[in-house]
Amino acid sequence: MNGDDPAGDAEHPERDAVRISEVERDILGADPPSSPRKRREAKNDRIRREQREADEFWRGLLNSGPVARRELWRLIAGPTNAHAFDTRWMVSPSGMPNQQATDYARGEQDFGLRLYHAWLRLDASAVALMHAENDQRFAGLIND
Repeated sequence: MNGDDPAGDAEHPERDAVRISEVERDILGADPPSSPRKRREAKNDRIRREQREADEFWRGLLNSGPVARRELWRLIAGPTNAHAFDTRWMVSPSGMPNQQATDYARGEQDFGLRLYHAWLRLDASAVALMHAENDQRFAGLIND
């Protein structure tokens, strides 16, 4: 058995072999930092790297074309998704205010707004283009 195969493949030949990437191999083979300060620094480095990778991911989607921007718009502004720009006041079947449902809807909206503001911070011009392409309030700002 080589180092890339999961344990137990001989017992379960129908299992697909798991391949370990170079990054995972580096992580698994790395010695743990010895001091608390080094562990903290390693954790902070990992957090910064992951944030940079996330920013690159979202920026790439925002700039990859109108289909990606449409789907991102649906994610944050769609009526069955985060409805970031629509405040909902929920009522029960009898027509009485339903505070729990309203609070739940507010949580969805807050999530959509947090995501929207993160995108705006990353690439305001791509977000403006997303509005122009998908937001009826911005209709006519770009030529199709």
